[in-house]
Parts: sequence; C-alpha cells; structure tokens
Amino acid sequence: MPVLVTGVNGLVGLHTAKILLDEGFEVVGYDQNRSGELAFYPEVAGRVKFIWGDITQLGHLLETVEKYGVEEVIHLASLRNEVVYREFPAELFRVNMGGMQNILELARIGKIRRVVFTSTAAVYGRMEDPNRSIPEDAPQNPFGIYANSKAMCESLIRSYRNVYGVEALVLRPSRVYGRTANLDTLEFGNPISTFVYKLLRGEAIRDKSGADFGGDFTYAPDVAYGCYRALVTPSPENWIFNVSPGKFYRLSEVAKILGDLFPEGEISLGPGMDPYVSQSPIRGPLDISRAKSELSYRVRHDLKGSIEDFVETLRQRGNIVS
Repeated sequence: MPVLVTGVNGLVGLHTAKILLDEGFEVVGYDQNRSGELAFYPEVAGRVKFIWGDITQLGHLLETVEKYGVEEVIHLASLRNEVVYREFPAELFRVNMGGMQNILELARIGKIRRVVFTSTAAVYGRMEDPNRSIPEDAPQNPFGIYANSKAMCESLIRSYRNVYGVEALVLRPSRVYGRTANLDTLEFGNPISTFVYKLLRGEAIRDKSGADFGGDFTYAPDVAYGCYRALVTPSPENWIFNVSPGKFYRLSEVAKILGDLFPEGEISLGPGMDPYVSQSPIRGPLDISRAKSELSYRVRHDLKGSIEDFVETLRQRGNIVS
C-alpha cells in the first residue's frame, strides 16, 4: 500500500521513507526541495516515487493521492527555522497550517484513511525541572513562532477528529538531531548536529556559555520509527504521543561524549544556557510511557550510542567537510 510522506527530502522524512521501504511499503515522497537528504542516500531515493510539489496546493495533493492510490499520510513537511521565520510569521503560518489543513481535508473527503503528524515537544514551553517527566496532558505554553504554529496544527487536528471523525495521530519529538544537507543553517539547528559537523571539519568549539543547556535529545531515526509505529498500530487508545529517549542531558554531558569520539578536537563550553535558550526554552524529559505501551515505541541507542552512530554515518557518507 502506498504511503505519502510529505517533507520526504528532510531529515526525518528520509529515515521514515527508509523504514517504510524496509517494511514493504511503497513510498510516495512529496517535497518542494529537490536536493535535500535523499541526494545523500541514493539507495533510498531510487526506491521512492518522488513528487515535487507545494503542500499548500490542495489540488496537486489531491491529484497525487488519486494517481498513486495513497490511503495514508505521514505529514512531516513544515518550515521550522525559528530564527529566520520569526521575521516572516505569515509565511510560516501559511505553509505549516495551510499544509496541515490540506492534508486534513483529504482525510475529511475520504481520500486518506490515516494521518500521522509530527508536531514538537516545544508546544509544552518552558518546563525546566530535569527530574520531572512531561506527559502528553501537561499544560501547553509554546514559545516562539514555530512552536505556536505546531500547536495550532494540533488544534486543527483536534477539530477534524471531533467534527469529522478524521483518523489522525500526533507525535511530539524533542530536540531532533542528525544529518543535514544544508550546512548554512547549522548555527540555527540542534547543538549536537552543529558540534559534530564542526568537529568533523576540524573546527574548534569555543563557546562562552551553553554547558548548562540541555534537553531530551532525539536522534532522527528514532523519530522516524515513531512515525512508522503510529502508522501501523491498528487502534491506539490515545492520539497524541511523545516520542524521544525520555532522558535529560546537559550539553556538558554531550561535550564529554564528543570529547571521547574526537580526542584531537577542541571543545570548550562555559557555564550558562545562552545562546540556545534564546531559540528554545529549556524543558525536562518527555514521558514516553504512552508511546511504549500503545505504539510499541522504542529507541535504538542511548545518547552515546546515537551520537556514535551519527558520527559514523557522516564519515561513511562523506561530503561533510566542504
């Protein structure tokens, strides 16, 4: 059965496509970016029916769904750069909310049987106690334009579920990191990704602050596995799920792991949480018990194992130091 993966050329989209293909699904990839992550994974790209398109164009989405007989959608496409789009909120809302509503409309008119949407744990806002896990029913107080757009998308889903009976599930990953095709955006991305790329390029990491910033860092393939489990689980009791390792780490701990992997590298982080806390407020680990029990969700490695896998993948793929 063909599955439509929007944002297939992005970080999580690539890994989601790979899992689905490995599990015997056909994948129809939909993206406005022709030269993203798939370019680095030809063994995946060659098996994906890639459609270049804009998720805000309902007619083209409908045409694609009907042409390929798609009945399920994993919706990953969105604008997500908080620093850039804080200056262009109308464009971010147009794409993120407009794309979400188009996918829900396809479900409302009976073209789509199930929708899986990746939101973000940023909808919870600031919850800084690292000893207190955050459940799905915790109060929301999203900070920033990106987090608010995701909260609004969740509200749209709730409306379509309640009024039209649309079958849609929401995943909330936390601080996702992994390979990225766009090295120009590293300074605005996850600090783990930024640190790894700099070290692989032989650059020193000398930050006056940041060691005390932390979070429930989630490796992209683990988010993709959550998408797969949400797609194939027949009738989960709930419809919102946290997906992450469920553990809190400071960047000082990340630096220690990277120091062991790059003994010749220079890593220096001063006390404090800037500049990262200005982009995303600090929050504790997610409670992932619901995803474990209802979706049979799991992560492959602890933080150390995931970072080791990330570094090894980059070294094998090349094209990372230019």
